[in-house]
Amino acid sequence: VKHALEGNDSLSTIERLEFADVKLAIDLDGNAGQVAKILGAVFGKAAVQDKAYAGIGLFFLDNKLADYEGLMKLAIEVKLGTPTPTPTQVVDLLYTNVVGVAPSAADKAPFVSLLESGAYNSGSLGVMAADTSFNTTNIDLVGLQLNGLLFVSPA
Repeated sequence: VKHALEGNDSLSTIERLEFADVKLAIDLDGNAGQVAKILGAVFGKAAVQDKAYAGIGLFFLDNKLADYEGLMKLAIEVKLGTPTPTPTQVVDLLYTNVVGVAPSAADKAPFVSLLESGAYNSGSLGVMAADTSFNTTNIDLVGLQLNGLLFVSPA
């Protein structure tokens, strides 16, 4: 049976769309945006396209298993392979992914100092880095806001 297209459908207050093969998160001002920024800052801008990583991040935030800072800390620990990364490891990782080049000793010193003093922890420093215009431009957050973040649910 064929049906003629009749008008437009509109959605409001929708955060997720589910299709047969993939899901789409459109709440880029909420959990989806936080996941995209974490992926870019910790795993690099290409990781934003990793539907499995996006699904894991959304699972944690949507189910309140972690908040933005907690998920950032966990992502850093997973990426660096240790629950206790050094301040230098954290700064090198974030700076390289957010800015696009490894930091010089002078560039990293103030951030390492923030971690060593306890003013920041890896999660809070990661959130600060992820929210910078360097990262949001790097991951094309504006484009994601127009198109959404593709993801698959964790098994």
